[in-house]
Amino acid sequence: MTKDLPPFPLKAQTQWFHVFRAMIDQGDIARIGPHAFTVYAVIKAHANYHSGMASPSIERIAEQSGVSVAQVKRALVVLETDGLILITKSGRSNNYTLCEKIQITKADRPHTLATWAYVPKRAGDTIKELKLALDADEITCTKILNIERLNVQINLAEGNSQIDSQTVNIDWDRFPPSIRDMLRKNLKLE
Repeated sequence: MTKDLPPFPLKAQTQWFHVFRAMIDQGDIARIGPHAFTVYAVIKAHANYHSGMASPSIERIAEQSGVSVAQVKRALVVLETDGLILITKSGRSNNYTLCEKIQITKADRPHTLATWAYVPKRAGDTIKELKLALDADEITCTKILNIERLNVQINLAEGNSQIDSQTVNIDWDRFPPSIRDMLRKNLKLE
């Protein structure tokens, strides 16, 4: 007599995340070092699918990365300084928002640095939109959707007395008044 055993469900963690090759090509990984990259990867593995927010404890990061708690704390400073994560406090806990960075070149020279918050749910659409913007060869004139908090840094050629001006239309009404005032002041629009 064989007794039927209850079925044991098979389980596997199938969630994945990507790392842009740009992190390697631009020297980000070499600059931050292996400990900081390992900490970055562990935090990225904890990112919420819908919000992108991650909040593993420092002890959990240390346990999963094989890096000491003290080294994790140093790595977090390196990652934040390099612009790869934003750290906010919630009581005694840290909340992490990961930032993607891609250097855009023109004629093999740095032209634009695009950065945005990593949100796994939107990653595929964001990459498609960025590729469309690059294909249009007019990144300043292209509407890029689903990239939250996009920062664009344009490097102008030094020694060029005649610099072509570019016009960027900004819907000021979509920004809170404090942000509008800060942008106007910093961009010398007043």
